[in-house]
Amino acid sequence: MKNGIRLFIALAVLSTAAVSCAREPLAPQEGDQITIHARFPGDMTRGADITETGISWTWDAGDILTIVGDNTETYNIKEGYNTKQADFTGNVVYGNNFTIAYPSLDAVNWTSQTQDGNNNANHLRYVAALENVDDYTSFVFSQAWAQNHGGTLRQTGVMKYHFIFPDDVTNVSSIVLSAPSALFYAGNGDALTDKLTLNLENVSSLTAGQPLVGWITTSWNEAVVPASTALTVTVKTAEKDYVRDLTFVTDTPIKSGKVNTLSLAASAWSGEPQPERYAGGSGTATDPWIITNVEHMGHIAEDLVSGETRYFKLGADIDMTGIAWESLNAAAPYDKAIDFNGDGYIISNLSSSSETYPGLFGVLYGKCYDLVIEDATIVAATNTGAGILGGYCGTTGKPGEAANISVIGTVDGISTVGGLFGSSKEGTITNCSVEADVYTTGGNAGGVVGIANGDVTITACSFEGSVIASGNSVGGIVGNAAAYVVISDCWTAGEIESGTQIVGGIVGDIKTENSGVYNCFSGASVTGQFYAGGIVGRANLNQKGTKANNSAADPKNHIEKCIAWNEFIASNATDESEHYSNGAIIGTTAYKNYLVDCFRMPGLELINCAGNVAAGGYELFDQENADPEHPMVPGSGAYNCAYNGKAAGVGASLASIAQSLGWSSEIWDFSGSIPGHKNGRTWEHEDENQDVDAQLVDFDENILEVE
Repeated sequence: MKNGIRLFIALAVLSTAAVSCAREPLAPQEGDQITIHARFPGDMTRGADITETGISWTWDAGDILTIVGDNTETYNIKEGYNTKQADFTGNVVYGNNFTIAYPSLDAVNWTSQTQDGNNNANHLRYVAALENVDDYTSFVFSQAWAQNHGGTLRQTGVMKYHFIFPDDVTNVSSIVLSAPSALFYAGNGDALTDKLTLNLENVSSLTAGQPLVGWITTSWNEAVVPASTALTVTVKTAEKDYVRDLTFVTDTPIKSGKVNTLSLAASAWSGEPQPERYAGGSGTATDPWIITNVEHMGHIAEDLVSGETRYFKLGADIDMTGIAWESLNAAAPYDKAIDFNGDGYIISNLSSSSETYPGLFGVLYGKCYDLVIEDATIVAATNTGAGILGGYCGTTGKPGEAANISVIGTVDGISTVGGLFGSSKEGTITNCSVEADVYTTGGNAGGVVGIANGDVTITACSFEGSVIASGNSVGGIVGNAAAYVVISDCWTAGEIESGTQIVGGIVGDIKTENSGVYNCFSGASVTGQFYAGGIVGRANLNQKGTKANNSAADPKNHIEKCIAWNEFIASNATDESEHYSNGAIIGTTAYKNYLVDCFRMPGLELINCAGNVAAGGYELFDQENADPEHPMVPGSGAYNCAYNGKAAGVGASLASIAQSLGWSSEIWDFSGSIPGHKNGRTWEHEDENQDVDAQLVDFDENILEVE
């Protein structure tokens, strides 16, 4: 390793020291030579980008180790080493516990370092110690090995500077990070300093927009920058000194054993604003880039960085008329994280037909919140996830979060489409409203999400519009709940239609154990050949809806305290055959599911196909609650496995039923006959059931007045 150290992708974990006990003295006599074997973790792999996951150190010619026990000896690297494994020779060390140091325990000073060339890491130094371990003859520089041998690993970290300057900057000579008091560790001891300096040589040919990348070794002690502490970055260039003050919202550590990245854009530097790029800001959590026009929107993709988070905030309504929008973060590995704050402003006339995952985002990795999108047109020309906000809300290992979003528009695709998102993996969607028409020539279509495939939570969202699909798995909120999904406090209205099967007012198909729908209502018309339900189309672990299958299945799905206030539920099958069932709450369900306190609108019309009408036994009837210990009692039809809940009382309003079920008054507004989301949209619909009640009351009052 030495001074000319090599850096590669990998994660080196570290912590503070601990003490343990040890081993018997080694057999060789004092002064005898032995060989010891040293390794770096096997999962450290070579690669070009050291910023994504961490740092990796490798053995090099001339490396030495220092072993401290009852005596102290120095060990030299032997020929035949490779990047991750090396043998060292030296005299025997005695004792019951040992410290293994690279290269020694001598004092080190990190306050001033010199880098030769842009993005050159050769000057970085690795200093580490396996402290108080019980063996030194064969070891690994990893926290896991240290803990298994009674000790701890301590090792240096790295600070990475990723700066972009105004276009006329070509020559940079130093970067100084300073604090108002001594809070950085000067070395690996207890001494503190208020300043870290990186001198730069041979950085004289930066081109416009080219990042300056600087590297500096940091202590194995973790410094913490307290929240609101004002740090100053000063960069000396041939043209002038550039200065930037910055603060952190929370206490922020400069971690050991990790790459600590500090990024600043060209607009961040005092005296050099670039209003033509953004209206302000520097892309950080405390100072997001401010977007006030279409040109600013066009810079977002340019400023997203793999493995890092960039921050944006709307400062005005944006009209995207005439712009062919390319979805953000739409290419693998989908690791360009974003924090997009709409601040209540409107993006109108968004049009996207990107080749993959058309929408505002391709894959939302990070957060989008407090945003309104109106009159959007999204077209998916290939079989890809598509939605007004994005193709995916999060993907594996890269969670997405959408909150307080309102969208209006149309989505047209082949498959896997939704009004808000086409798909969601590891996503959280909260307080979002969708008013859209969603069309697909395939299936997996939803008003909010087409496919929910991962740990997905959807709360307090609404959809009003049309979801028209020719294929299976169609829903007002989610088309295909292909993995663990929880949906709560949502509502839908409009029309939900499948040309084939598995269609629901809230969810088309629930395919996995323990998923659930809670405290939701649907006022949409629901149409499909079979497996059509006012709330859920099918909930039986993706099985055919026979009575034998549904009797045996135990998916532990929860459909609780939901209300089917649908216009109608209808079969569009045109043959004379008897088909699987449709139902007021669920079209077909496992009998052992948790089916609790669900109601349907009195007079809800269930339109069965001709074959089921002729066979009989598919009519609506009231059913008691069910659970694995008290399975649901199905209807008498040969394939009738529907759950219909109970009919609400004549005159009861949707809001009064919801209140009686204990729906949260913090989420729902019960001031009208139809509940709506607080600070959100309400279904603007005349509640005919409530009108009956109002007319009866008026009639009674008139009689009393006559008397």
